[in-house]
Amino acid sequence: MDRTSGRLALGAASLGHKFLGECAVSRKRIALYVALCLIPLIAALWIAGLDPGYLLGDYVTSTSAYVTGDLIQVGAPTNGSITRITATVGDPVETGQALAYLIAPPQPGRLPVVPSVRSPVPGTIIRLPVLEGQNVTQGQTIATIADLQKLWVIAAIDETSFPNVRIGQSASVFIPAINQTFNGHVTQMLPDISAATSRSAAATGSSAAGASSTTNTVPVRVDFPYGNALIYPGMTAQVTIYVR
Repeated sequence: MDRTSGRLALGAASLGHKFLGECAVSRKRIALYVALCLIPLIAALWIAGLDPGYLLGDYVTSTSAYVTGDLIQVGAPTNGSITRITATVGDPVETGQALAYLIAPPQPGRLPVVPSVRSPVPGTIIRLPVLEGQNVTQGQTIATIADLQKLWVIAAIDETSFPNVRIGQSASVFIPAINQTFNGHVTQMLPDISAATSRSAAATGSSAAGASSTTNTVPVRVDFPYGNALIYPGMTAQVTIYVR
C-alpha cells in the first residue's frame, strides 16, 4: 500500500508541475498575443496624430505657459514731468544707476526740484513705459528690471492632470520665439500670486496679458538652464512634464 500511495503522490505532483508549467506558458502566450494586438493599435493612433504616451498618462502638457522671473518695478519718487530718459529697453543697469530725471511741481518759495529715478538692483531693462515730457504720479512705474540669468516658466496645468505632477519631475520647455527646447524640472507646485501674474508687467498687448489667466488650471513653476539663449520675460512656452 505504501508503494502504491507513493506512486500516486508522485503522479499527482508530476501532474501539478505539468499543469503549472502549462499555465505559465499560457500566460506568456496571452501576453505575447496582447502585445501583438496592441502594436497595430498604437501604430494607428500614432498615424492618426494621437500620442499613445499621452493617452497612457506618461506625461502632461501645457501650451499656456510663459517665461517670468523676479521683476522689479521702479517707480517715480514724486509727482512731476519726465525731462530726460537715460536708458532704453535691453540696456544692462547697475544698482544706483540713473534711469530718468523728472522735475517736480514748484512749491511756493522753493526752487524746482529735479529728482532722479535710479535702479535699486542690477539687471536688464525689459520695459520702459514712459516718454520724455510725460507727466507721472508718485509710484507710477518708470521701468521694469529683471535678471535675465534667473528666469523660469510658469505653466498652467489642467486640474484633471495636476494630481499626477510632483516636485522634482523632469520636464521639457519649448520656446517658440527662438525655436529651442530645454530640459528642466518642476520646482514649485503653487507659485505666489505675484509670480503667476507678473507677466502683465513684462509683456504688452491684450493677448500677452490674457495668456496668464486660464480657467480650470493650476500654475506650476518649471526651472530650466538656458545658458546664453536670448530668453526674455513674457515669452510664451510649451511645457511637457513627465509624470512617469
